[in-house]
Amino acid sequence: MKTKFIKLSSALLLPISFILILILLSVLPFSSVSKYGFGGVLITVIALIVSFFALRIDGKSLKEGGFSMNARTPLKFAYGFLIGSVIALVMIGIILNFSSLGISLNEDLDLSSLPLWFAGIFILAFMEEVIFRGYAFAKIYKNYGIWPAQILLALLFAWYHDFSGASFFVQLLGPGVWAFVFGLAAIYSKGIALPTGLHMALNVVLALVGLKENREGVWNLEYAIEPTSEMIQQTETIGMLLQVLILVIALLLTEKLRRKKQKHNNNIF
Repeated sequence: MKTKFIKLSSALLLPISFILILILLSVLPFSSVSKYGFGGVLITVIALIVSFFALRIDGKSLKEGGFSMNARTPLKFAYGFLIGSVIALVMIGIILNFSSLGISLNEDLDLSSLPLWFAGIFILAFMEEVIFRGYAFAKIYKNYGIWPAQILLALLFAWYHDFSGASFFVQLLGPGVWAFVFGLAAIYSKGIALPTGLHMALNVVLALVGLKENREGVWNLEYAIEPTSEMIQQTETIGMLLQVLILVIALLLTEKLRRKKQKHNNNIF
């Protein structure tokens, strides 16, 4: 029991240390630097350094920590990006169909900034997958099973996103839900390429419709008339129900995978 607790603590040390470092950095003068620019590069470097030391402490190689590429890596990323795009577009389609929201082209947007914006989204998606679906996730999964890995890393992923000022409960129903989806993608694909592509696609689609970091999108989701409280509540309810549906599906797939993996080697990478 003591040995298992030590293994669990050492696995959680990676994401917790990373979050604590970010909390420390948030009070420094350069905390206002955009995380989709230099800030994103900085925290990604921190994520890689923290992961490197965690692997060294455990006596593991970079390959054992998921830091390896082969001919299938780009294909897995592209497949994940396709899946994420379809999921995001279907969800937006449902919201548009069942709410009073409409969509319109933003003709005033400067499209020249989009490549850098998308590059920033990729960097952040990669960083988050390294920390939350990389070595720490794989180690907990291997030693304790899929449920502890999914639940613990989902809680930490929600805590990491709590810097936005939203309540922890809101973050559980947002990033916490998607953490289960990304975790499943990591297990199914045996690495972080597919969940990184999926993660990036979701954020790209949200950015394109102006639902990411209060940034103007290529398209705008807006009400045709001044929205009433009922209209806003309706839209929020539809969004909440979609998140709950995603969570239920992810939980069912997690249990299905748990039963399937009992018969096979449960090593991710």
